[in-house]
Amino acid sequence: MIKVLTIGNSFSGNALKYMNDFIAADGTVELCYARADLGGCFLEKHWNLVEQCDLLPDVKPYDFAYNGGKDSEPMTLKEILVKDKWDYVTLQQASYKSWIKDSYQPYFTKLYNLVKEFAPQAEVVVHQTWAYRADGDSLKDFGITQQEMFDMLQENYREMAEKHSCRIIPSGEALQIARKVLNYKADESFDFENPPLLQLPDQSKSLIAGYHWKTGVTADGKATFADDCRHANQNGCYLIGALWFEFFTGKSILDNSFVPDGVSSENIHLFKQIAHDLIKQMPSV
Repeated sequence: MIKVLTIGNSFSGNALKYMNDFIAADGTVELCYARADLGGCFLEKHWNLVEQCDLLPDVKPYDFAYNGGKDSEPMTLKEILVKDKWDYVTLQQASYKSWIKDSYQPYFTKLYNLVKEFAPQAEVVVHQTWAYRADGDSLKDFGITQQEMFDMLQENYREMAEKHSCRIIPSGEALQIARKVLNYKADESFDFENPPLLQLPDQSKSLIAGYHWKTGVTADGKATFADDCRHANQNGCYLIGALWFEFFTGKSILDNSFVPDGVSSENIHLFKQIAHDLIKQMPSV
């Protein structure tokens, strides 16, 4: 049984979205995972919570469950680290800080040392997150391009990996390669300033969730046009999940039969090959 623990946020959730399906389709792999993840959580916050939990025993920030199960138990990070004999523990920075070098230390090293103290048998793996979609508002706010964000986060993760002799799961690199092939561009025929009610631009070649309508109980009761330029959509989740499956199991994703709804057969072939080729280039443990 392969046991994986993530210390991260929703980006870990994107990577694990289809893991149960990949495992079921393979039929020979035994893998379980758990998530010490909090929405939007960055390295400094994870560490601050460790210190707070040492002072306040009733504070248990994480909901522990195996394989995404609904029956969860509140725990501290230390409790999760000793809950099982983890083979792998992943560490990542929050995406919106991933390109900022000074945001990593000393918190990455503190968390790395914590894992090595409480789960010494585990290999600590760096989860390289990804750059945002080029046509979203976040990159405009940052004042950088998508390629610049990727280049900076790639260098930051590489520095952390080299400092601690960790391997990297190159999720961000996988998306960047696929982006060049799919060549997504914003739909110039769509009126973004005055979007037609409940209509969306063409986003079929995107790997990121992108534009959507918020409906139901919104702030003013009206359907609201919004964008999520950060999280992976079904295409992105499949690609990253394929990478993670082959990384942790050692089984070729090329042979896996799982196909999620909304991902074309053409993209399945492309994403499998990208994931497989990246893993082939990686050093073993």
